[in-house]
Amino acid sequence: MASLATRAYVAKSDDFYLCPLSAVQMPESELSLLLDKIWNNEQVLTSIYRPAVGEGDSPEQIAEGYGYTIHLESDEAGDNFSWEEQRLVVRSLNHARKQEHTLHGHINEGQTAIAKLNQRGRGIKMLDEKELHAAVDAILKKHKLQNLLQIEYRREEKKTLHKATRKREAYILVETRITVHSTLNQDALEKQVRHLGWRVYACNDPALSIEEAVLAYRQEYLIEHGFARYKGKTLGLTPIYLSSTTRIKGLIRLLSIGLRILCLLEFSVREALQQKQEKLSGIYKGNPKRATVRPTAEMMLKVFRGISLVALIVNGVKHLEITPLTTVQNKILVLLGLSPTCYTTLHKVPCESHNKYSYKVASG
Repeated sequence: MASLATRAYVAKSDDFYLCPLSAVQMPESELSLLLDKIWNNEQVLTSIYRPAVGEGDSPEQIAEGYGYTIHLESDEAGDNFSWEEQRLVVRSLNHARKQEHTLHGHINEGQTAIAKLNQRGRGIKMLDEKELHAAVDAILKKHKLQNLLQIEYRREEKKTLHKATRKREAYILVETRITVHSTLNQDALEKQVRHLGWRVYACNDPALSIEEAVLAYRQEYLIEHGFARYKGKTLGLTPIYLSSTTRIKGLIRLLSIGLRILCLLEFSVREALQQKQEKLSGIYKGNPKRATVRPTAEMMLKVFRGISLVALIVNGVKHLEITPLTTVQNKILVLLGLSPTCYTTLHKVPCESHNKYSYKVASG
């Protein structure tokens, strides 16, 4: 997706793209130059916050970064095409913390493995100088610590005097032992930690701010996000005996219709709440005042439980009554772009279409 040819095609088609650049499009050397502008105070970072989800929550800083614009040209299609591309240099705080935790884990494992090379005892092979160097190099390469650990080899000599006997003269036995010691290079560690969590994104929409770009990329829809709902109570895909592959595919495709409805319902309400800068409350059981900007489809559907259409026959005349909608139910319908009359006018439908509801309650 991030190849120059693909980006040129999208831009030439009067469409927009937002994608991270791989190590091929953004080499480590070029990224280091972009980050040096920050350390040299030549570039001011913009803090990026995730909007508050619940009532009383405060926005959470999730990233920081800056943007710049470059001019690109491409002749992949045979004709020269040029456009302006916005580059966003972004550091994910959470990703940086995870990478730093992993880095310290590698350092501890590497130093422990190097220290074990000095152990002596029964069953432990004593390595010569060449074997010791090879073992240390393998450890550094495995944990990627070549630039972080300073290695020192120490040669120790032990002289033992053996007295003369009847069969041999006195002599001195010299035993040479080589040990290895590692020291963490703090300057190199600090430099590497500063480079953690950074990534460069490319976008051809000049009006898109860095905060909007990061939030849009993080909240992009991925079809895998909905797969867990197949096993939820709403769709209820449970283990059943189906020997026919056709029937298995048919069941999944049938439930996928319901999955699409759930995703569409959820997306529509969240989009409407974001546009209106509002929060939805009254959907949390036991905490009606709690509000959120990211309600789930399942939570909103539970709000509509208890709606009943009652059909009664009195003196040969059929009467239909429906449970009045609550304030929360009305608001959800409005956020979905639906009129509350889709519920409130059900009792006005001709009685012939409700023959099956004679003295029956239909719960929503």
